[in-house]
Amino acid sequence: APSRRAAPRSATRAKAAAAGAAAASAAKQATVENVGASGTGVRIDALAVDALPALDDAAADSPGGVTFAEALFNSVNILMGVGLLSVPFALKEGGWAALGVLLALGATTNYTGKLLMRCQEVNVVPLGASKAERREALRVTTPLQTYEDIGEAAFGARGRQFIQWVLYTELVGTCSLFYILEADHLELLFGSPVIAREVFTAVSFLLFTPTLWLSDLSGLAYVGLAGVVSSLGVAGLTTYDFVVGHGAQVAETTAAAHIAALPVTFGMIAFVFAGHAVFPSIYSSMEQPEEYDEVLDLTYVIVGVVSLLIGGCGYAAYGAGSLEEVTLNLPAGPLAAAAASLVLVNPFAKFALTLDPVSKQVEKVLDISNRAGSPTKPLAVATRTSLSMACLVLATSVPSFSYCMSVCGSFLTMTVSLIFPSLCYVKLYDKQLGAPERALNWGIVAVGGAASVFGTWSALQAIADATA
Repeated sequence: APSRRAAPRSATRAKAAAAGAAAASAAKQATVENVGASGTGVRIDALAVDALPALDDAAADSPGGVTFAEALFNSVNILMGVGLLSVPFALKEGGWAALGVLLALGATTNYTGKLLMRCQEVNVVPLGASKAERREALRVTTPLQTYEDIGEAAFGARGRQFIQWVLYTELVGTCSLFYILEADHLELLFGSPVIAREVFTAVSFLLFTPTLWLSDLSGLAYVGLAGVVSSLGVAGLTTYDFVVGHGAQVAETTAAAHIAALPVTFGMIAFVFAGHAVFPSIYSSMEQPEEYDEVLDLTYVIVGVVSLLIGGCGYAAYGAGSLEEVTLNLPAGPLAAAAASLVLVNPFAKFALTLDPVSKQVEKVLDISNRAGSPTKPLAVATRTSLSMACLVLATSVPSFSYCMSVCGSFLTMTVSLIFPSLCYVKLYDKQLGAPERALNWGIVAVGGAASVFGTWSALQAIADATA
């Protein structure tokens, strides 16, 4: 299918002026939806939204209003999620060799993240243009805005439908992980022999579900900023535990490699880099989108260092005893309580934001609305409660946080972060690519596909063994 040609910015300005306040309201809603799609709890383009009603020349000539530093914070917060907690367990499964998987996936997903930017710029910026040329072109013409737009530009309506299905499935899987994570850490803080595990799962349901009923999620979005603080705090506590608590002595039960179990680590580690669904929205929101390549590089350096700290220190300290979430390994006392308290904030703040795009799609199909004052709001509340219950059932049917994350990472994240970006790039720029670049991207598709198949199969086998 032919790619969607971007509209000139002058035409965009005229349409926005005609829409007036309604356009601003719609854009504000889109901001919440973008935040929800990422599950990050960070505003993406609120500054650009505020500029819409005025429509002055500066705002109209700028693709967005988010600065370099804000885009960096948004990107870091996307990647610093629940995946970091299982990096030591991934090393337990694959040995120190899993650090190679971490570095390889980090480098490759950084590259494919940049491919998405090039796909957004199709028919706007010539491939291989300098930074100055990109800046000039992006001031005149609007690039594609979202991952779904890229899928449609490359593969038509089916491309958009496919990527929506994958993204929504990933969001439901992530919400199920939130239930497991919250229950684990509630049990860590308040557990006793007389309280069954199911009680903490039920408490998680009672905590999460009412947040889905809110008509305006912007308040939760700012609470979600605690995600970065939480991840940095866990990294610091894990490092402190290894250096002080274990005297920086590497556990004797660490291993160089477990080749048979290494495929399971693909999905666990891929989940650390699950941010591609939202990268295009952050790029579109930037005041200077041509700088997003540098934003992405710095993001990966920060997240990579935190991953290495948590993974390396956690595995070195506990070796074969590394648990599915590194916080569960910390010795009982103030250290473990502090880490568990930090982790508890993330799922609560991000649950509604993560499930919101799925909820809105279901409501669209049912022709109901969760907006305040809507006559169909009770039905919307019931629908959202049912979605929360579905995530809960999925969480309780999976015996392991890490293996559930491995399935999501192998099947879904590999598709979104590795396979589909390269496929779209080759499809949109095929005749402009040299043989080495074309071969590189087909290689990424092939290796990503193989890792997805073997990783998913290995994770499903591990789940089957655990439930046998």
